[in-house]
Amino acid sequence: MLNLSPTTRMGLNARFHVSVDGIQLGGWASCKGLAVTFENEVLHVGGSYHESHVLPTRITYSTVTLTRAITPDGTQAVHSWLRLMQESWINSNDDADIGGTATIKLMDTSSTLTKPVFEWTLRSVYPKSWKGPDMDATNANVALETLELIHQGFL
Repeated sequence: MLNLSPTTRMGLNARFHVSVDGIQLGGWASCKGLAVTFENEVLHVGGSYHESHVLPTRITYSTVTLTRAITPDGTQAVHSWLRLMQESWINSNDDADIGGTATIKLMDTSSTLTKPVFEWTLRSVYPKSWKGPDMDATNANVALETLELIHQGFL
């Protein structure tokens, strides 16, 4: 088992720092779904038994799912951003794109100084869902929140 210092453990708990249009949504413990799929179609050439052509058809991006323990500042920032998105949707008079730009930074926790290792910039980001904790006073589980982001790409 790894013997991690308290500073390192805290860093691992907020290893992914997320912002949308400059609004800091804080650190997240889990980031899943950073993926791209290059879809294609294989075209077999008539009369040729030894070759096929691969034709690109579409590039798709998965939904990004962020999870962390609820914190007063972080959860408040997420709710403020969700309210802004809700108001934009309700008050929009046209079909203009209101999606934002999100940045997900993977933080290095190998030393006491945390620094970004790599970052992804997601285009046209929208909230897909937010889920709060399951409330159960009979156990001592950490209260978690989950935020799902849908986007139009990071490449």
